Amino acid sequence: MTVKSVSFTNTQNGVRIKAWGRPSKGFVRDVLFQHAIMTNVHNPILIDQNYCPHHENCPGQVQIHKFSCYTYLL
Repeated sequence: MTVKSVSFTNTQNGVRIKAWGRPSKGFVRDVLFQHAIMTNVHNPILIDQNYCPHHENCPGQVQIHKFSCYTYLL
């Protein structure tokens, strides 16, 4: 996954990786955040391993058990 040439200003979150909240194991690899400009961002990079919008009917929890090959270029 490549994210490049983005700008975040006065936000709670910047770039984000989400994994749905369900019983499973998974992996994230080959992630590139390139030329991401953050200005007044509370959580510049957020990895959410139990994403469940509105916290309703959340079936369980997921665990990203392998996270590799990530690169941050400023």
